[in-house]
Parts: sequence; structure tokens; C-alpha cells
Amino acid sequence: MKRGFAIVIFISVFLLIAGCVISPRRVVGGGSSGGSGGGGGTGSTGGQLYVATSNSILRFSNVEAATGNIVPTATITSSAISSPQHMTVDTVADRLYVANQATSSILIFDNASTLSGSATPRIISGNATHLSRPVDVAVDTTNNLLYVADGTSILVFSPASTVGGNAAPVRNINMGVTIGGLLLDVTNQQLYVSDPSDNAVDRLDSIGTQDVVGIVGGAIAGPDTLLSQPRGLALDSSGRLIVGNAATPISITIYPSASINTGDALPSANFNGGNTLLKSPQQIALNRNVSNGELYVADPVAASILIFTNISTATGNVAPARSITGSSTGLAANAINGLALDPTR
Repeated sequence: MKRGFAIVIFISVFLLIAGCVISPRRVVGGGSSGGSGGGGGTGSTGGQLYVATSNSILRFSNVEAATGNIVPTATITSSAISSPQHMTVDTVADRLYVANQATSSILIFDNASTLSGSATPRIISGNATHLSRPVDVAVDTTNNLLYVADGTSILVFSPASTVGGNAAPVRNINMGVTIGGLLLDVTNQQLYVSDPSDNAVDRLDSIGTQDVVGIVGGAIAGPDTLLSQPRGLALDSSGRLIVGNAATPISITIYPSASINTGDALPSANFNGGNTLLKSPQQIALNRNVSNGELYVADPVAASILIFTNISTATGNVAPARSITGSSTGLAANAINGLALDPTR
């Protein structure tokens, strides 16, 4: 603990003096541990699912029952949308955050569940933002902070509810690895970072105070983990970490007690095999309002949103309970970039 803290102080002072950029790999320091994965939604009414395509965002309503070759409820368009990647939604404020990669920006859509057709988002962009190729976003509604994964950095913007324009980040956390995805556990102030290059998932503790150099409190890594280009991340209600693996062996792996389990940990469950229909899972979202959990998986190679139920007990070569796929859906092969789920509307 003390050694990790001293390292952070030394590196921070060195950076300030020398003006250099240091990108260490998995510096382990102190921080809180354990706890649940945070609370779920506040009463489902069918749910809204947002799916990012190459130049639009599709919205599917009543998604807890949606299946097959269905037409989207709405298609959100804007001249600002260009190669959107992962997304997240503030379900209380009905606000959608989009990592917009081609124009190095973050798009923010208010009243997202009511939008259809052309919409005007609030935009974070400009030299001061340090945005280059944003890939994922996570929002802390308790502390009004927006976390953005961009290359090897996690940029933190405040206040998340109103930030826009050429705003400078209030913190810049350098991870030293190219980030594939983010998952924020607000309750325990922990941030999970997928690292597809090293087949690992890092956990940052006390995330509200992390700055300059990312201090990793624990990492799931090693051959027994079955991680293979991990990208999408989710936490279930018992604190298990769910990971989408985009490369062979293509799978969804689940790890118990994610906040304390580290190292070469065996998954407690593994969705793998032809029945799963998984081709290259990317962003995932878990609906805790459904009994035993319901997992939504964006799979661009399969040109589908795959939906698995009974996540708390399922494992093996399981088939999705439902899928959204077909020519009417607007989902095309290699053109599904991310998703976000609002189970409260």
C-alpha cells in the first residue's frame, strides 16, 4: 500500500517537473475493495435499446420482448454522427452519451427516448478536450462526472450533465495500454478497463481521485481466464464481472467477486459454442430488472443484437433467448458499433 502510494507521488512530481509522459503498465496501489455491482433500474416498462451504426443511432422500444426482423421505433440522425462507438445512458435524466470517433468528439443527446429523425446533440470537441479516438464512455451520475476511454487515456469531464464545447478534462488518467472498454461501478467507486492487447481486465479503485497515472488495484489476466480480446464489460447484481471476448475462443466469460478476484482466475461461467451465435461480441449491457438477469450483446459480425437470459445460472453452449436481426432492423454486418440499454422506459 505505502509503496504504491509513494510511487504515485514520485511519478506525479516527476511529470510536473519534467513535463514528460510516462505510461506504466499495471502499477498496483492501494484503494478500497469488495462490494456489489451497484443497483439496477427502477421499474421496467419494456425498455429502450440504443444501437450505434456507422452514421445513425437506432432505438428499439419494448426491447424486453423485441425479437426477430423488427423495424426500429426510431432512427436518430445528425450531421455530427460519424463512426459512433460505445455508448452509455443516464436513465434518470434520459440522456445518451456517445463516443463519436471519426470527429474526435462526444455527442450528448437529451430526452433520448423521445428523439426520432434529425436531432441536435450537445458536443464535446476541440483541442482543449484532448479527444483523439474515443471508444467508450461511462457516467457517474452521483458525482456528475463523465469518463471517456480514448486510446491509452481515460479523460474525465465535469459536470457531465452540462459539459460541452472545447472543455478541458478535469483529470487525465494514463493507462499505458490501448483501452477496449469501460465499466464504472459508482457504488464502490471502481472502474474496470478491458485491455484487448494483453487479454486482461484491470480494476482501478478510488476512481474519483485517480489522476495522471492509472493505479491498478487488481487485474484478471492469464491463460486460465479464457480472456481473448476482451471488450464489453458488465456487472451483475451479485458483483460478478461479465466480459465479451471478441477473438477465438469467442465467448462471454463471467468471474465471481470481481472487486476482489484477480490474477489468473478461472471464469465461473463461460458462454461458448455454435448455439450461442456469437461471432465477435463487442459492447454488452445487463438488464437487472429481469429475473436472473438479461444480457444484451452487440455483435457486428453476426449483424445482430443477441439477448441471453438467466445470466445468474446459465453457462456452456447456450442459445440466446432472443435476437434482433434481419434486413428490417437496420443492423448490417460490421456496422454495429455499440449499444446502450435503458430498462426504465
